[in-house]
Amino acid sequence: MKEKETLKGYSQSYIKNIFRIILIASIIISLAVIITGLLGYTNTKKSLIDKEKSQDIVFIVKSMASKIDSRINRAVETSYILARDPLNIKWLADEEKDKDSGKIVLSKIESIANSYDYSNTFMAGVKTEHYYFRENSYVNKNNEDFVVLSKDNTADKWFYEMLKSKKEILLNVDYNRTMDDFFLFVDAIVGSVDNPVGITGVGLSLNEITKEFREFKVGKNSKLWMVDDRGIIQLSDIREDIGENYSEFLPKEVISEIKDTYSDSKENVKVSEYTNSNKEIVDYAYCKLSSSDWILFYEIPRMENLSQINSLRNNTIVNVVLVLLSFMILFYIISRKIANPYKQALLINMELEEKVNIRTQELQESNQKISDSIEYAKRLQEAILPSEYELKRIFKDHFSIWRPKDTVGGDFFWLREIDDVIILAVGDCTGHGVPGAFMTMTVNAILHNIVTTINKDNPSKIIRELHIQLKQALNKDSNRNSVDDGLDIAIFCIKNKSKLIYLGANLDLYIKCGKEVQIVKPQSKGVGYSYIELKETLNNEIIDIKEGDIFIVTTDGFIHQNGGQKNYPFGKKRLYEMIQGYDSENFDSIKDEYETNLETYMNNEQQRDDITVFAFKVK
Repeated sequence: MKEKETLKGYSQSYIKNIFRIILIASIIISLAVIITGLLGYTNTKKSLIDKEKSQDIVFIVKSMASKIDSRINRAVETSYILARDPLNIKWLADEEKDKDSGKIVLSKIESIANSYDYSNTFMAGVKTEHYYFRENSYVNKNNEDFVVLSKDNTADKWFYEMLKSKKEILLNVDYNRTMDDFFLFVDAIVGSVDNPVGITGVGLSLNEITKEFREFKVGKNSKLWMVDDRGIIQLSDIREDIGENYSEFLPKEVISEIKDTYSDSKENVKVSEYTNSNKEIVDYAYCKLSSSDWILFYEIPRMENLSQINSLRNNTIVNVVLVLLSFMILFYIISRKIANPYKQALLINMELEEKVNIRTQELQESNQKISDSIEYAKRLQEAILPSEYELKRIFKDHFSIWRPKDTVGGDFFWLREIDDVIILAVGDCTGHGVPGAFMTMTVNAILHNIVTTINKDNPSKIIRELHIQLKQALNKDSNRNSVDDGLDIAIFCIKNKSKLIYLGANLDLYIKCGKEVQIVKPQSKGVGYSYIELKETLNNEIIDIKEGDIFIVTTDGFIHQNGGQKNYPFGKKRLYEMIQGYDSENFDSIKDEYETNLETYMNNEQQRDDITVFAFKVK
């Protein structure tokens, strides 16, 4: 009887303790869920703001600037052509007396207006002050060839200011009441700036650009302006803003910052923010146009661009509440099951469960350590590959495909620039995965030692020395049980960016020039293997670099990849035909063609080996 009462008291105490633990756990988990929700909301909000400042408004400014610059640059080029035409210069210098020459000159500017999207083309003489013009969509009512300019006419002010400026090219925005449109005129001096004989140029209708302004804008209260070096808004999707000074809309510190940009030769997009009179944060971005000294400016209230934050906040609150309710229901069910009179069975179950959890945790920790090690090896292997910045700096154009079969692999490409010599290596080490990755690290270290201490411009000496040092590093001569590892490699030495010295070991070099494809065969079956004895003399291939030559090296993973209807390897013949067949010289397109052809050929087949393709043009 006492034993039963003791067991009953123990069970009640046990159940009470369980409930206390559940209550504490519920509070802790609830706090964790709330904190996680708040952190998630805060981090997501910050990410959205960072994205909006670093990508969205930068994209708008860059895209719009590119469109405007392309139009203005073409107009500037056209104006230069008209200004430098010998017939135009002679006709204006002779005070437009030659009627036959005049017909040719006026016919030419009329043809330019009709052939392109220029709304106006014009020519004005300094001596006669005659202004000849042709308009695409408007015809002079009096059907006259010219009007006479006057210093007293404010509409002709641009002509005399252009002559005083002593500048070859000026941009001028003007409003034409007859055509109800704003025009951007590109004015060019005919003759020299010290002794001009006239002014000529073209006019662009800004209606189309204004429409594009509206399409690029995000939000109702955003502003997109084109501002000249005096601070005057020359173009806006809001007509009332045109002609106003931007100082009426922006704080002094923003204006001061923008003014510094006018003297800056770079055309980078600059992004910042300010707080307006309504205590709202306004994000803005601007850049200097490459075609002129004008600034493209865009601003948008932050909350207007990030309206989804409100939805994010509401969703976060709802999710937190739902998770808390789920935990409350779950704990209620668990507590009911834990408060079971069969305490012993529960304790045994908990003990077994604890053992399972411990074992599971040990397995997870072991797997995590292995995954972390492999991931770290991947970062180390990627670190030895040349950076995209370095490749762009050294080569005129290039692309690379580096696809290890596993997380890491035995393929690599390697680059060094020592004095006036560029050394490039593309290699395929024995094996793949972690063993292959270790081999690439070893080979990279040996290559670095060779080119910095022994030889930097002779591929045959580099390969011979690599063969010797790799065998020594793997202890092949003294240890019969050592693994017979090695690699296939292609070595390029480019001297003064005009002569290419090449030698390959079991890797073919493809040289494409136009439709012709030349194959340079390797002189060795590999490097580092104990069964290979290199020739006494390995003959370097000395290749004169021609304009347009594309040099391509692929490891055997590409040509040995199975696929197609018969599940055969891709093969050298198919690779040769693919290289010969593409027409584009755009390396991004060529890379896409390689990857597309490979993926199509593989279909559902798994990758068999590490794959590397490296192609380049020499500057």
